[in-house]
Amino acid sequence: MDDESTHQSPGRTWLERRYAELSRVELGLWLVVLSTLTLDVVLTYVGLRSGLSEGNPVMGYAFEHVGFAVLGLVKVVVLGTAGLAREFAPKYGPVIPLGLAIPWLAASVVNYVLLF
Repeated sequence: MDDESTHQSPGRTWLERRYAELSRVELGLWLVVLSTLTLDVVLTYVGLRSGLSEGNPVMGYAFEHVGFAVLGLVKVVVLGTAGLAREFAPKYGPVIPLGLAIPWLAASVVNYVLLF
């Protein structure tokens, strides 16, 4: 039996095969990314509704001219770009989600401290 046949089980979907390739550490980091993304979006929304201003001037401009939905669009684009980077540079697998989680966690901590 060759290596190719062991990696491509006929009953498994593409997503199931990709999931099987992720290490536990990397999978955990992607879950941290999703958690920090959600926390950042929620705390940003609450902060803006409470009268705080956006610290990033580009996003502040976008909020004023497009609305809060632009934050969701930006997050989707960033996640999509990170997913493509992960696909084309798998050796950087754990580094990519870590590079997203750290600034989003920092932004969430700042928002939390300002709000509460």
